[in-house]
Amino acid sequence: MGSHDATRRARGRWPAGSGRTVTTGIAPARSRGTGDPPALAIAIGSLIMGVILLSAPVAASDQDGFIVGDDGAFLSLLDLSRPELAEVKEALQQGDVARARTAYIAHFRARRFDPALITDWESRARNAGHSTSGADNILAGHMWDGYSVYEVPETGLDWQDSPLSCVTRFPVLGTLRAAIHHTRDARYTRWAVDHILGYMAAYPIEQFVGQASTSGWTSHTVVARPWYWCMIPERIHEMVETIALVRGFSEVGDEELLSMLRRLYEELGYLRGEIQAWVDRRHNGGCAMLQSMAEGCELLGDFPQSRAWLEFDALLFRQYVQDAFYPDGMCVELTVAYSAETSVVQQRLAYALRNTEAVARQKGRLQAMVTCMAALSDPTGWLPSFGDLYAGELPRYVHLPLVRWLEMPWVEPLVTQSPGPPPPFTTWPAPGEDQWCGYYTMRSGWEKRANYMAIDGGPWGTTHQHGDKLSFVVTAKGAKFIIDPSSTRYASNEPDAFIGGQPSGFLHNTITVDGVDEFMSEGGTNEAEEPLSNRWEQGDGYVLFVGDYSFRPVKNVHWQRRVLFVDGAYWLLQDVMVGEPAEVAVEQNLQFEADVEVRFDGSGIVATAPPDGARLLVVPLEGQLAPELTVGDREPHVSYWPGGKPDHVLRREDGHDQKHGRGWTGRSGSRLIAAPAVTYRGDATLPATITLLLIPQEPGGGVLPQVLRDVTSQGSLWTLPRVSGGAVHLRTSPSEFAVIS
Repeated sequence: MGSHDATRRARGRWPAGSGRTVTTGIAPARSRGTGDPPALAIAIGSLIMGVILLSAPVAASDQDGFIVGDDGAFLSLLDLSRPELAEVKEALQQGDVARARTAYIAHFRARRFDPALITDWESRARNAGHSTSGADNILAGHMWDGYSVYEVPETGLDWQDSPLSCVTRFPVLGTLRAAIHHTRDARYTRWAVDHILGYMAAYPIEQFVGQASTSGWTSHTVVARPWYWCMIPERIHEMVETIALVRGFSEVGDEELLSMLRRLYEELGYLRGEIQAWVDRRHNGGCAMLQSMAEGCELLGDFPQSRAWLEFDALLFRQYVQDAFYPDGMCVELTVAYSAETSVVQQRLAYALRNTEAVARQKGRLQAMVTCMAALSDPTGWLPSFGDLYAGELPRYVHLPLVRWLEMPWVEPLVTQSPGPPPPFTTWPAPGEDQWCGYYTMRSGWEKRANYMAIDGGPWGTTHQHGDKLSFVVTAKGAKFIIDPSSTRYASNEPDAFIGGQPSGFLHNTITVDGVDEFMSEGGTNEAEEPLSNRWEQGDGYVLFVGDYSFRPVKNVHWQRRVLFVDGAYWLLQDVMVGEPAEVAVEQNLQFEADVEVRFDGSGIVATAPPDGARLLVVPLEGQLAPELTVGDREPHVSYWPGGKPDHVLRREDGHDQKHGRGWTGRSGSRLIAAPAVTYRGDATLPATITLLLIPQEPGGGVLPQVLRDVTSQGSLWTLPRVSGGAVHLRTSPSEFAVIS
């Protein structure tokens, strides 16, 4: 299962003010308000999206130790030695639970929380012009959960049998908090509180006993049980943020606040018994659990147990950062959209726990995590979308308070586009650093119109894998040109939905041999256990990447991709295939961004991008292949991904078969977007070499580099002119790629 950004999904699908207000499963009561927290809601909502059906489920505990009982029992768990809780203690000693409740909630309403973990609502500015259309739609009964939409009947939300698979993680509360905070309108407060109380009534805490957090999932159109791992962290986060906001409204009663706090305490107790297994797996759900556990502990800071839970959380944080991230700072999952969210959530938690030994010991790894995000970002600020979903912009994935604490002065100017020192590298991994995750970036500089390429040359990743080894992206002159095709969300019940995960190799900027695209072939791995050995070198006027892929055992063909970045100005890309049989049909695919205009100039490509007409020229130099343009092909196309068996079904999700051809991209929405793909096709005799130039140009064009090639019996000698003067000289053959002096 998956969705991307729970607080931004599927809003505004219905007109506001449709004239009815629905309840969420319980009778209306009195209440208070909320406003959208910073990027943390986005981050947690984004990285707990993938349903992974695990072969070794977590063993469920049959113990009910996380169930508190009643309000008296709950209040007795407070740290009653605190002077500020003296009245609560006295009332409990006298058996007056009602007075103890009143005294504690009065204290709770006035508490200050650590803004590193919980939004400081009082200090946040209010916008009198804030649009409440999203919140009004929700109150009118137009519900969504990031996948499906649902018209709530007059009888109220059906917590058991609606088509909202993720309703139990409260994806709509962020929209309600924004309306509450900015308008102070009690209608929104009341709805949000009733929504939480309705969930509590629909799923009594006793139902969690004996349930493992790997259980409870059916499909994207069946309500997931609240103990399912993917529901827990975001629900806790949403409860914490909402309670912290609505406590300031007199419309929310003391009993309501205490009942929500007690339920939060019980759910944290349940999570305490489950979290270790997800951290041990290095799963992104474990990351989200760590953050939400810390948030819940902060809200419940008056309870000694919360301090014990937080100490445990800090230990697990250290384990997770050490085990789930490579030394170069990339998450082992490798799917960029998920991994970037995982990174920033751990950055935020690290800052909140910065005074602990657990964080102090991970400073180096945290610096690497921040550096990784910066290095992957292109000159327009976006990260490449290798793997599932659609990666966002750099500011979303860097927590600046942590950056300041880590003393990395070059990061903030990059994130905020303000004056300051530039990053100390233009290639990543930087010279002398080990290659771990298999992502490589090269750029002419850090200005917005710089030339940039990112290459995926590593393992498949631990989950959400795509057949994109040796695929690459190009951003230049202020525009995205060649992209790694991103996907939609994982499911939708909307009538015009066109869902596509786009995992297959033929969709990426790779090659196919006799119709066979990338699959998990011989010699591949999901995770690097030691530094990679791809050729990655920087020399006078050039940067070079060389990586390999084998089509064995399906085809006895070995493919090597060579990329030479000349003087920061243009790229020579060379694909070499060796093996048997002697004659093969070859396809070399280039997927362009949706808004790029593509035309052919002979066998070359002229790609023009908005907003100002910057261009990328693709100039074939070697290999007799003909280009073919495809835009939004709905015809089924066979793929060998992932297991090496041909199939027209590119991915199955909830019983739906995804079938289509090339020429699509997605932006985590409900529909694939048509985008131009150019596929060079033809027959080749092995060993075969295909060589292209990729030349970025400012609007209006420019002088083309005069590349010279001399063919000898040993191969080819190339002269590649440098903009700064002189040339890079190169000798190539199927067995050699050598930069020569």
